[in-house]
Amino acid sequence: MKYNNPISPSCIDNMLDELWLNEDSLVLDVSCGNGELIKRILEKFNCQAVVIEIDELAIAKAKENLESSSDQVTFHNAAFKDVELPKGVFDACFSLGSTHAFGDVGEALDNALSDMKSLIVSNGVIVLGDAYWRKEPDEEYLLATGIDPSELRSNVENIKAGNQLGLECVYIVHSSYQDWDTFESSSWLASERELLRDPNNIELLDKVKARRSWRDAYLKWGRETMGFALYLFIHS
Repeated sequence: MKYNNPISPSCIDNMLDELWLNEDSLVLDVSCGNGELIKRILEKFNCQAVVIEIDELAIAKAKENLESSSDQVTFHNAAFKDVELPKGVFDACFSLGSTHAFGDVGEALDNALSDMKSLIVSNGVIVLGDAYWRKEPDEEYLLATGIDPSELRSNVENIKAGNQLGLECVYIVHSSYQDWDTFESSSWLASERELLRDPNNIELLDKVKARRSWRDAYLKWGRETMGFALYLFIHS
């Protein structure tokens, strides 16, 4: 997927079209990945951006992807907790599928919303992409995947987490089953393709076996159990 999460690119682009940023805006992207989201934001609003990414390969790709507008971007190759950021200055903060960057299981979502709220201006925007339980997960599914049930909440509980901090959820988009299938299948295909190119690589074989196990659990339980949504909160 273009933005490395199970929301269709067109839905993300539609959401960006609704924002009221401009060339004077300052935005933050936590766990920016390959920088595709910030690239789209800069193309649309011609603003300034700060990006954080702990993965060295990912931030190298982001720098390459954003080379033409590098003078508008400050890059941090570090964990979110290790970056000192000014409070109350960002017009928008983004974290799409990266709440784990803000803390451990069970507290990551609350930390993400609280930390980003402290960073945005009084009329600022938080755009958070996160998974949720569509229904109570089967014990077999949890055992097969190793997922901690407290890692996710329901969709309503995700929204309430923002409400409890004085944030108002004003825009929400859910991934469709097709979006999920595309997102999941791309990782299965990528790992199998790698192995075809290097069939004697034991490390790759182990990776493929793990992906196949995850695929089987997704098809049997996960597709009907886990959802993903893009939430837009405002801090008025």
